[in-house]
Amino acid sequence: MSNAEAFDSTRFTFSLNTSSLGRNFQYVHETSSTMDLARKAAAEGTPHGTLILAEMQTAGRGRRGRDFFSPAGGSLYFTLVLRPPIGVYTRLPLAVPLAVCRACACEGVPARIKWPNDIWVGERKLGGMLIDGETGTAGFTAYVGIGINVNADPTADPGLRNIATSLSHEVSSEVVREDLLARICNELEMALTTSQGDLIKDYRELSLVLHRRIIVEEIDSSYEARVVEIASDGALVVEREDGERLTVLAADVSVRPKD
Repeated sequence: MSNAEAFDSTRFTFSLNTSSLGRNFQYVHETSSTMDLARKAAAEGTPHGTLILAEMQTAGRGRRGRDFFSPAGGSLYFTLVLRPPIGVYTRLPLAVPLAVCRACACEGVPARIKWPNDIWVGERKLGGMLIDGETGTAGFTAYVGIGINVNADPTADPGLRNIATSLSHEVSSEVVREDLLARICNELEMALTTSQGDLIKDYRELSLVLHRRIIVEEIDSSYEARVVEIASDGALVVEREDGERLTVLAADVSVRPKD
């Protein structure tokens, strides 16, 4: 393993300011998906806040079962196992991207949230996330899977060559992953204690899509619209060219070039 890939768990722990997130830390070099490991750990009773990090994933997943390119080389691919009250779970789609953007800002990178679950810098994708939840014998469990291009080059995948970026590319130097991961945990734990109103206010300020034209891609149709508002629950309120307003709860969106 190269120096760029080696993860210093001691430095990570030293940088944590949390009471629970990241305190139970598991590290593997390679796995199919950290989400798979997280579900297994949860079934075995792992505590709230457990963080499972992999250097690479052979079957990383995004929304709707899409592949998530996860090569070795110094990026972050991890899943947090959370056991929150349902009221806190509903805030995760706001709190998680906010935490990631705030951590990136500490590196000098002005990351923004591309609804529903991507992190972008400018017009390029920096990372993504997947939030799942389920009820089992131990109660309710949430799985927060996050992938961030830190020091690995995502453009090694021809399909990402024109649409992806990394933190190291944006700042022209290698980024310390241990500090970045600790900041994400620190920011997320604070965000989970923040009111819905304050979260949505901050979320709107970091939105990449608010007031922009987008293509809404639903399962059986697509249409162009302008995002006029982000509702208090994180849903998009869009206006079509004919003036019709719609609330979009679940869809993929493509951002049109700025006017």
